[in-house]
Amino acid sequence: MNRLIIAIDRTRGLAKKGYMPWHIPEDEQYFTDQTKTHGGNILVGHTTFKTFRGPLAGRQNYVLTHSKDPIKSVTLVHNLNEFLDVFSDKDLWVVGGANVFKQVMLTGRADELYITHIDADFSCDQFFPEYENDFTLTEQSEIHEQNGFHFTYARYAKKAT
Repeated sequence: MNRLIIAIDRTRGLAKKGYMPWHIPEDEQYFTDQTKTHGGNILVGHTTFKTFRGPLAGRQNYVLTHSKDPIKSVTLVHNLNEFLDVFSDKDLWVVGGANVFKQVMLTGRADELYITHIDADFSCDQFFPEYENDFTLTEQSEIHEQNGFHFTYARYAKKAT
């Protein structure tokens, strides 16, 4: 199962100048907890990976890139469709960035979305793809608040075709 996990603002914004413009430790813990379940395999784009302080611990890190230069402790992915074929019967978390989310969504192989909805507008310059027509809300948390931000956790399932 392919699960995409992301925090977005009211405009589906996910980053500004390459970084998340908010700091919500509770959501960071949620991200860690979720991505360590269901196989612990994550796929991340090379640009987003460079914002990490190395591979995410406790998970098998796959980096989608055009570069042939090896990255210590990760597996490079050069062809998204072939990679998703290999993972067709395994669990995978897609963790960003915007371009990787878009590519996976365009393949039609995103099964679930785990979205943290932040009730704010951060004037982001990178956005999560439109998903409302293809996914159904299956679960939503109560409103949480931390560092002055109000947010909810939501899970969406791909609509049956």
